[in-house]
Amino acid sequence: MREGQAPNTSADQLKLVDCEDGPLRGEKPTAFPVAEQEQRGSAGGLVDVQLKSVGRTRARQQRGARLPDDLRLRVALGPVAGLWEQLSGWQQDQPQAAAAAELIRLAGLLMQPEAAPRLLADRLTDRLEETGGDALVESPYAWLIRRGLVQRPACSDERCGDGIRLDTGGDCLSCASVIADRRAVRARIRAEAAAQLAGAGTAELQAALEQRLRRHIVVEADRAQVRHDRAAVVAEERRAAVARRLEREEVAVRGRQSAPCTRCGLPEAAGLCPSCSYARRTELLVAEAVDLVVAVRADLDDPERVADLTARCEADTRALIAEECRRRGGDEAWMAYAAQEVAVPRSRGPARRPGAGRDRR
Repeated sequence: MREGQAPNTSADQLKLVDCEDGPLRGEKPTAFPVAEQEQRGSAGGLVDVQLKSVGRTRARQQRGARLPDDLRLRVALGPVAGLWEQLSGWQQDQPQAAAAAELIRLAGLLMQPEAAPRLLADRLTDRLEETGGDALVESPYAWLIRRGLVQRPACSDERCGDGIRLDTGGDCLSCASVIADRRAVRARIRAEAAAQLAGAGTAELQAALEQRLRRHIVVEADRAQVRHDRAAVVAEERRAAVARRLEREEVAVRGRQSAPCTRCGLPEAAGLCPSCSYARRTELLVAEAVDLVVAVRADLDDPERVADLTARCEADTRALIAEECRRRGGDEAWMAYAAQEVAVPRSRGPARRPGAGRDRR
């Protein structure tokens, strides 16, 4: 009897029996059960999950750090970009500083300093090839510091790297000379062993050769150590000699500074106090001025005229200097300084004919 009536139901009103409200079969849930469980969990657990997530994010950001912003370093470290991304932030500081220092050193060795980044990049490429690729590098930090960025000279020449000249890119002549010497020594020892063991077998001859070579290497090492010790002694003697010379010079300087004035006896005047120094300078300037006037105005063939003119000119000059110093006033040191200041223009200026009044002065 109720079939004609439309059921007053809707999807929102449908509920499961003995169950909580939830989606119907086939519908997707609005939230994951795991998320619901985290929401139901304690606040401490949720904070722990968030901290772990943030820590993993920061670790991924540090490990994925790019090469330095400096273009020279980016070019030099380009071959090891894969290793660089595996380093954390604090681990990148030391390799970056070592690479920058190596670029500065290479720039000082090369005729074209701008080629230093490419040269360092080639070195890192060769070292990776020796290792077998960056995938076989177990510790990127240690590999960069101890192997990748380190120059390996095969001889005493600082421009040598693995037997190649860094400045020219060709074979190192010093290494070639060392190799030639070693081959010559080996040939000589082989010839001596063959001559002394004539008729011996190949194995016996080879064993004797190896024994003689080891003995030769030990002897050469001892000689090198002796030369090194001797050079160290010579260097120490030179440093001691330089120290003694510097000490003597310092003592002489202190002695000159503590010497009294030779004119007035003032102690600690370095041989001449300021007042006496100014007075000596004034005497020289007065003599120069007098000689200039006499040379211009007097007849040098008449000794009496020269002597008379010299005396009058010197007296007038000193009177003028004394009058000017009294006008300026001051203590003894200032008067001596003023006297040599007044005497300077008199000796450098045009000569005047001595006479009475202002002309004489």
